[in-house]
Amino acid sequence: MKNLFNKIFKETMLGAIVITISVMFAGILYLVPLVSKDQAKEHAIYESEQLTNYIRIFRSYYANNILKKIKAHTDLKVNYDHKLHAKTVPLPATLVHDLGALFTAQTNTSLQMYSNFPFPNRKERVLDTYQKDALAYILKNPDKSFSREDIINGEHVYRTAIGDFLSAQSCVNCHNSRADTPKTDWKLGDMRGVIEVTIPMETSSGLAQNLTYSILAFIFINLILLGLYYFLQIKRKNKQLKKEYTKKDKILSEYKRAVDMGTIVSKADKNGTITYVNDAFVEISGYSRAELIGKPHAMIRHEDMPQEIFADMWSKILNKEVWQGDIKNKTKHAGEYYVHATIIPILDENDALVEFLAIRYDTTSLHQAIKTANAAEKTKGEFLANMSHELRTPLNAIIGFSQIIQRRKKADEKDATYISKIQLSGQNLLTLVDSILDFSKIEEGKMEFLPSEIDIFDLFTEVSILIESQAFKKNIKITLNGFNKGDTLFADKQLLKQALLNILSNSVKFTPENGKITISYKKENKKHLFSIEDNGIGIAPDDLENIFMPFKQGTSAKRTEAKGTGLGLAITNKIITELHNGTIHVQSEENKGTCFYISL
Repeated sequence: MKNLFNKIFKETMLGAIVITISVMFAGILYLVPLVSKDQAKEHAIYESEQLTNYIRIFRSYYANNILKKIKAHTDLKVNYDHKLHAKTVPLPATLVHDLGALFTAQTNTSLQMYSNFPFPNRKERVLDTYQKDALAYILKNPDKSFSREDIINGEHVYRTAIGDFLSAQSCVNCHNSRADTPKTDWKLGDMRGVIEVTIPMETSSGLAQNLTYSILAFIFINLILLGLYYFLQIKRKNKQLKKEYTKKDKILSEYKRAVDMGTIVSKADKNGTITYVNDAFVEISGYSRAELIGKPHAMIRHEDMPQEIFADMWSKILNKEVWQGDIKNKTKHAGEYYVHATIIPILDENDALVEFLAIRYDTTSLHQAIKTANAAEKTKGEFLANMSHELRTPLNAIIGFSQIIQRRKKADEKDATYISKIQLSGQNLLTLVDSILDFSKIEEGKMEFLPSEIDIFDLFTEVSILIESQAFKKNIKITLNGFNKGDTLFADKQLLKQALLNILSNSVKFTPENGKITISYKKENKKHLFSIEDNGIGIAPDDLENIFMPFKQGTSAKRTEAKGTGLGLAITNKIITELHNGTIHVQSEENKGTCFYISL
């Protein structure tokens, strides 16, 4: 029944149609009585007006034609007491009154006449509330009728009163000349009284009710036919869907086969109990399918895995979110393997959690490769550190002995040149070794980092003094902007000085004679902002991309001439970004200069 209900009300338009028709039924049942009532009133007023018009026509014909002949050719009298005397015919008003009595007795329609000025034979008549209201209203509104619902003898009726006027001179003369007249100043067009027609409401509303029942029956029959049509449509659609589902099942089975062949798949209930594993899962874990089904997934969890990872996983999947991560598992025979897992919560049609589907990729070889690479990286770092230390001793000896020879022996010009080149080459090689050693320490996280409160003005003054001798040889002017005594910064002074000297050394090296270097400082939102700008040869766009990469140097002819280690800016970048958690970037244009921006 539930499936049928879902198919009817969720999968087809029938549900909407049934609801619409039900609303129509309710509306008709509510509105038709109201409409029927209005129709009954309109019908009653119309019938009353028609009957009154017929009475007036008949009375006029009787007064102007029949009574004239009676008076002219017979000895008959005309009076209201015609029932008591054989040779007496009724007055026009009496005739209408008598006709009203006949209507009332023989039909379901009542017709009455009454007035504010009754003749003596009707003086004892007592008017009810409606009749008094009707006379009062029509006296004020002679051209209108007065209608109202009422209950008479327990019957629901509709009463309509219409003004009765003196429309013929003969009538006026008769009313003014009679001995028993209640009034003698009647004029043509005066309202003599009213004619009231009373019609039962059931008579007028019966047709409307019948119409209502007919409409409801018509709608009901259409609803049955519509339901039958949709039943056949659903049956046909189900047959078609069954074919489509069969086709889709085959496609889905192919998808499942493809997934099973390429990944490790398992399913678990809401408690983490294994309910399904594919062949790949069985193969990699070493367990049989029987040993896995019904067991908790934790049975393959490796002891090395932090519990926080699984706490995060359960938090997400129980919240109906997909979880992804790398997991180390153990095999049945105490081996280990790595997987990248995606765990997907499976929900039912009511969005309730049913089970979990886990799809895993074997990443054991990748982890082994990473482990091997990390070991190689560590070996490389240790080799560089050891090599740097080993090279420093002979290099220091070479530089020292060359200095001693220069002081002791007055060599000829050629020998002096050789000794100078030995000393310069040894010094450059020692600088390279020191740079490699520093870079290796930072890479391995062994660089000693000793931050403290330092005076920014003093720091840059010291840096300027250290670079001054190089700048003096090329007559390069160094300017400090924005520095004030007392501005402080929390940093490692020696490392920061080394980073700044690396930048300034390059600026002096690539700035032509008589050039200038400007060092600026400002503080914004607790950030210390520095810039070192020169008007040197600049950096080519292609070189800017690799400016902070180790062992990378500019490729332009002018930059190639000024040899270097290719490690200075790489070390500077690591000191600023990794050790001080700052930022550094560079803007440059060839033949116009370069500017380094540092934020700490």
